[in-house]
Amino acid sequence: FESRQANASCPVTTQGDYVWKISEFFGRKPEGTYYNSLGFNIKATNGGNLDFTCSVSADKLEDHKWYSCGENTNMDFSFDSSSSGLLLKQKINDDTTVVATATLPNYCRAG
Repeated sequence: FESRQANASCPVTTQGDYVWKISEFFGRKPEGTYYNSLGFNIKATNGGNLDFTCSVSADKLEDHKWYSCGENTNMDFSFDSSSSGLLLKQKINDDTTVVATATLPNYCRAG
C-alpha cells in the first residue's frame, strides 16, 4: 500500500461530483469494546469550501446512529465499529441529499 498524497485528487471523478477528504480521524475506546468519542476533519478537494471538524462524545456511542457535525453544517455521520465504516450525509436542499462512505484504517494505540 502507498499513502495518498496530501494534495492528490480523487482518481475517478465525474463533473458535479462532491469529493471530500477525511483526515485526522480519532476514536476513543475506554474499555476496548465500544467508542465514547469519535472525530475527523472533512474537507472538499475539488474547489468546494467545505472544511471543518466533526466530532461527538457520550458515555457510549451507538453504531449506525446519525450524529450531527454541528449547527449550520447540514452534515451528519454514522460509524460502524465492526467494519471501521464511516457514512456521511449532507442535506443540500429539501430535494437533494448527498451520501458518501469511507472505510478507515484500524490503528491501535494504548495510552
